[in-house]
Amino acid sequence: MHVHTNVGSYDSNLSPLELIQKGKACGLDGVVVTEHDRGWDIDLARQLGREHDFLILCGMEVSTDLGHILVYGLSEYVSGIIYAETLRKVVDNVGGIMFAAHPFRKAFVQTNGRWDAPKPTLTVQEAADRALVQLVDGLEVYNGATGERENGLAVAVGDYVGLRGIGGSDAHSELGLGCCVTALARRVRTEAELVEELRAGRFRAVNRLR
Repeated sequence: MHVHTNVGSYDSNLSPLELIQKGKACGLDGVVVTEHDRGWDIDLARQLGREHDFLILCGMEVSTDLGHILVYGLSEYVSGIIYAETLRKVVDNVGGIMFAAHPFRKAFVQTNGRWDAPKPTLTVQEAADRALVQLVDGLEVYNGATGERENGLAVAVGDYVGLRGIGGSDAHSELGLGCCVTALARRVRTEAELVEELRAGRFRAVNRLR
């Protein structure tokens, strides 16, 4: 549900072919490519899927003023969606769905450049009150590139406010691909079918590191 390739993300060295080969090797049925602030070529995704008998769907990780948001059902970047409230309107207009990506990453990182300072604290209530949480349809509760404490807070907040959670590796290379996944109750073949399953709540986040 959250992976980047060197086709559309400057910080990834994972090629589409490596993504397919490694994805199959670690037992995935398919992936959703979520490049930073750009859609993926859906024709290429379908072609690769047919050639390698492996499902590739297209999503997007949008950088907004409230944080990174995973969007499914939006095929291309739209001007103005750097603002999360604008993104919400655009996603609603196209019938898509959005999940906060790694919503509490760095929530407990030391601040002010002092490593001997007390660790920041963030309660479930404080985290739940964040504007981002109020705006999205769900949370990425298991992110393979985020610490266990931060992921644990995402799980707790999701339970507290009643938002469903997905899992994603956030892989930018072969390392970590498939470590956190989303299990769907039904097989999907298109982005529209994926959105339908997510809206219906027929999924669960899985942390395969455990």
